[in-house]
Amino acid sequence: MYGSNASVFDSALYSPLFTQAEMKRIWADENLIQTWLTFEISIAKVQAQLGIIPSDAVASIEAVCQQDNIDWPRLAFDTEKVGMAIAPLVSQLSEQGDDKVKKYLHWGCTTQDLLDTSLAMRVKQTLDVIRRQLVDLGLSLTTMSNQHKTTVMVARTNSMDALPTTWGLQVSSYLQEITRHIVRLDSLYPRATTGLYGGAVGNLSSLGADGLAVRKGLFAELGLTEPKGLGNASLDHIVEVVQFFALIHGSLCRMANDVENMGRASVAEVREGEGGGGSSTMPHKANPRASNMIQTLSRMGWMYASSAPNLMDQADVRAASMRVLNWTLVPEAALSVSTSLERAIRLMDNLVVNRDRMRENFSASRYFIMSEAVMMKAAEKAGRGEGYQTLKAAIANAPAQGNLLEILRADKAVCAILTDDELQAACDPDNYLGCNEALIEETLAYFHEVIGA
Repeated sequence: MYGSNASVFDSALYSPLFTQAEMKRIWADENLIQTWLTFEISIAKVQAQLGIIPSDAVASIEAVCQQDNIDWPRLAFDTEKVGMAIAPLVSQLSEQGDDKVKKYLHWGCTTQDLLDTSLAMRVKQTLDVIRRQLVDLGLSLTTMSNQHKTTVMVARTNSMDALPTTWGLQVSSYLQEITRHIVRLDSLYPRATTGLYGGAVGNLSSLGADGLAVRKGLFAELGLTEPKGLGNASLDHIVEVVQFFALIHGSLCRMANDVENMGRASVAEVREGEGGGGSSTMPHKANPRASNMIQTLSRMGWMYASSAPNLMDQADVRAASMRVLNWTLVPEAALSVSTSLERAIRLMDNLVVNRDRMRENFSASRYFIMSEAVMMKAAEKAGRGEGYQTLKAAIANAPAQGNLLEILRADKAVCAILTDDELQAACDPDNYLGCNEALIEETLAYFHEVIGA
């Protein structure tokens, strides 16, 4: 019934805010079942190639392992009784198959083999999407960094005006983090996509001496990392994935925070350009909804990351209760990070940058943030100590009106050290950007090196 879903991930009302379409398909029941069916077909193929089951059993197993053969209401009912879905699924398929299916389907397998390998298959699909999104966001940030290499603005530290910088350099700092996330993902990928095949207690006892050959063939067939040794009680690699997502959330939340703060009417340096975000009562408002959702999704992602180590709360060869947590924790973590990345890409692609306002905002400090530049110039002539004390005294005695240049021009001690041309040059933000463009260029080069472009 319309409106009957409780979770924001499946709600007809809220789902578009919390899900990215491709990621939702990856973690939907249909894909879950499909990965189980793919596993059963693949293991049959490998076992037939090794002469463990008859070769003609593969066609029978493949024919029955189809989505159309699933009685979903019955599977849900039986799963509630059994507690796991694999035995009910195998029973359903066996009933519909010939004698070869009844005998050889699920040969030498246990429920956990399917559950954990299915998880690896869907994590692989997930990381493929996440990597593409990270690259797309990186490309968007690259474009913006290039466009705003010389867009001078106030740099703020501890929320206070500090020194001049450029919007291009600030954006490039976001790109640095995104680039490192791609590097992390590439390193994580082989571990995260490790499946499981070991039989009931992980020692391949049901297959005897053929066990390792079957395992090798299975993971080659599935395109996953082959496990080594006993891994039935281990989910550390899945915990690592969820906590990796938390790092991405950190970068995205930082970007959202900056856009939100810089978009305040009193600052007005940027604004979201997607449209929407209106108030139900204040006609003038355009709320930063993309930033708000990124902030919300980040907090969800950090919640999942703090919960993820519970998956490792195991005992003996395996324990089921903690593993069941991954049925909800991993999909929701994947949806949250993918949705946030999608919003971040749209946010940066549509961001409206107000260059003029960025320059005007130097007036908020009366250009006092250029005092370091003037002090360094004075230090070249009078030494750092005298230069610093002279500037400090001039500012301490400054009248309530006037900008830094006007105040320093009226200070005899300052003018005894610096000429008017030197003062004008030192008070110009364009002249105090250090290695701005070189820093941007090395960041862009690193990103392109990592993505192979």
